[in-house]
Amino acid sequence: MRKAILVTRPRYDDATEYLFCYAKKAIDFAKEKNIEVLDLIRSRLTQKNFSDLISKKDPLLVFFNAHGDENTIYGDKIKGEEEALIKEDKNHNLLNKRIVYARACLSSASLGQKACKDGCFIGYRMPFSFWVDNRWSAKPLNDNTAKLFLEPSNLIIISLLKGNSAKEAHEKSLKMASRNILELLKNKDEPGAMASIMLLWNNMQYQEILGNEDMAFDVL
Repeated sequence: MRKAILVTRPRYDDATEYLFCYAKKAIDFAKEKNIEVLDLIRSRLTQKNFSDLISKKDPLLVFFNAHGDENTIYGDKIKGEEEALIKEDKNHNLLNKRIVYARACLSSASLGQKACKDGCFIGYRMPFSFWVDNRWSAKPLNDNTAKLFLEPSNLIIISLLKGNSAKEAHEKSLKMASRNILELLKNKDEPGAMASIMLLWNNMQYQEILGNEDMAFDVL
């Protein structure tokens, strides 16, 4: 298994646009550390290309940015339809023995339970949600509202790339989200503050780690 990271970055709606941009920050960090990056974007973001890269490159770390449900993690839209990259009981075994972070709704509710065999899976048992400021939709990284939600989630993959264990990465993410909640509470009368607090809290409650929590990116 190679010390490489495979990143999926669909880009076809507002949510995936934001995830696309935030995932690029993790990619840049990995490249600074001379870590091999397998960056799957349109038009290469298909189930076949994903499977081929897993088989040929055998990356230790997989980072999904996608829509999802209890049984599926999707890639990009192919001919107007979302294409499944990973589907439970079909090809979830591709993720076994790896460290996986799935920034996708409901990814750990069922799929993650099976995909963590001899590995580790960090995901969400309910929807992962975030607010945005539409004034910054063309420049997601300048959106301070979205930053409250996406920086804590980004910290998972950044921590893993630093060699932290999956458990440490998971816990650091939760701590950052908690700090963001405390900052929002200082200005709870500001418009949108309480709504952001509730959504951050939900993401924290839904985020979970499955499998071998001691796995780290530098284990091999």
